[in-house]
Amino acid sequence: MINLYSIAYLPPASYFYKAAKEETFILDKHEHFVKQTYRNRCSISGPNGKQDLIIPVEHTNIHTIPISQVKIANSERWQSIHWRSILAAYRNSPYFEYYEDDFKSFYEKKYELLFEFNFELLQLLLKLKKQKPTIIFTDQFEKVASDKTDLRNYFIPKNKIESVSNYHQVFQERNGFIEGLSIVDHLFNVR
Repeated sequence: MINLYSIAYLPPASYFYKAAKEETFILDKHEHFVKQTYRNRCSISGPNGKQDLIIPVEHTNIHTIPISQVKIANSERWQSIHWRSILAAYRNSPYFEYYEDDFKSFYEKKYELLFEFNFELLQLLLKLKKQKPTIIFTDQFEKVASDKTDLRNYFIPKNKIESVSNYHQVFQERNGFIEGLSIVDHLFNVR
């Protein structure tokens, strides 16, 4: 059975590894935006513990338009803040320097749509991890996914999801091991 996913901003490692192991998976382009989910946020391990990075979105008709049409609120300086936070968190990680240029461009180029930004990041992550699943997009919104396993609301910050096995994190001595972080935490620390 094929799994149905929501788009996510630098998804947690558990989301990424589940999706990336599939030969084919479906991304829902027609669902409505859901607040407090990974659709516009990710978590990293910063000097002071878990830190959420949230992409601001324009709230006009946000709950009635497809997620593929949700606009980023670029009037805020979120890209600069996110990039500085990523630098502070991972500059001293073992593999950050190998990937810095790949990610930096996402925080310099202006994107209008949240889906476009997230999808381009997902493609980069799959390429860096040398994984090539086929990604299919939905044609319309399905409230109940009848012929698919619906994971659109499975990977949300409130759910405790199985994590990748423990690995060394940059600030682990100070904060302990933090679960549920973005795949970039694993990428920059383990490769």
